[in-house]
Amino acid sequence: MKKTIIKYLILLSFMISGCSADLKTKELAKTNLKDNSIVLIENAFDLRYVENHSIAFGFLSSIKSSIRLPLIFLLTISATMFAFVMIWKIRDRKFRLLLPFFILIGGAYGNILDRMFNGFVTDFLHVHYFYEYNFPVFNVADVLVNIGVFLIIIQWKDFRPIFDHLFSGKSERITE
Repeated sequence: MKKTIIKYLILLSFMISGCSADLKTKELAKTNLKDNSIVLIENAFDLRYVENHSIAFGFLSSIKSSIRLPLIFLLTISATMFAFVMIWKIRDRKFRLLLPFFILIGGAYGNILDRMFNGFVTDFLHVHYFYEYNFPVFNVADVLVNIGVFLIIIQWKDFRPIFDHLFSGKSERITE
């Protein structure tokens, strides 16, 4: 019991610290980058303030704001609810299988809260090659979501039976 409590306190600390780090860096970007960019690696990486009114890679940007915002909230809340369902289903599993979901939720909530309070997501990390080849500007929350997904992918052999069981319609909990 004590081990389980400690495991979940550590997992929650990953989620909360990830979300907090994202929101703090966004606040710093708003304060320090609104009027200027900061070059960190010449012709490769800089910090640049961008207000993102759509989601990843400009997806949904052509939809009217009155439809786009509720749709974005619906998609992100649905994704985080799915992560919570996964956590609930595999709550007795090893730490390494639960960790990706807590990291992913921390990042997702960073973007959800930013969008809720500002009406957009603050992006500020810009990777490029001589400004000719530009990767979309992103933020710490995006990095966290990608880390969570990456951890799920590299552990896929352990997750495959869990997903198969989850989508089989069986309602019982999944244990080791």
